[in-house]
Amino acid sequence: MKAFFTFTILLTALAAIFFESACQIPRNLTGAQIDPLPALMLVAAVRAPVMAITALAIMGSLWQSSLSSDPLGISMLPLFALGMLVHLNIKSISHHHIGSRFALGAIAGTLMPILTLCLLLLTGHQPMIGLYSLWQWAVGIIGSGLFALGFFPWLEWLDRTMEEQPFAAPYDTTTKIIRSPKFYE
Repeated sequence: MKAFFTFTILLTALAAIFFESACQIPRNLTGAQIDPLPALMLVAAVRAPVMAITALAIMGSLWQSSLSSDPLGISMLPLFALGMLVHLNIKSISHHHIGSRFALGAIAGTLMPILTLCLLLLTGHQPMIGLYSLWQWAVGIIGSGLFALGFFPWLEWLDRTMEEQPFAAPYDTTTKIIRSPKFYE
């Protein structure tokens, strides 16, 4: 059933990336485009196996690059690094409260543009960086935190509904069997 869970994570990523590029209202209000992939990768790394993290990093990066002017797959390595970092350290990360979920999403939204910018500079591209980039980065940080607040309950619900449920027992499971050497009449 984890394959279907991975499929629903990828479907969520495709829908989020499509609405990010198709819906102009948040971009017109804030002046920046908010990336849903860092928050989704964070939540997927908490809930899903490594294959789902890898598939999300590859497919999400390619889908996002196909709908933007980014070089093809430039965010693949930062997404995978973020996912594996969270997945390997999940026992030491608190993710059960709203504040910590927002903070984790904001941290993911902080790291992804920095890592992608480093990759762009290392590959010889010349991105346009200015003071307006700081505003876009700040909006992306807050937006990623808000996306994380939405993705956590969504993927928890998906994981709960996709896991295998035990079959109903043909007898009453609440009956308590008492084994004792005494015979009761």
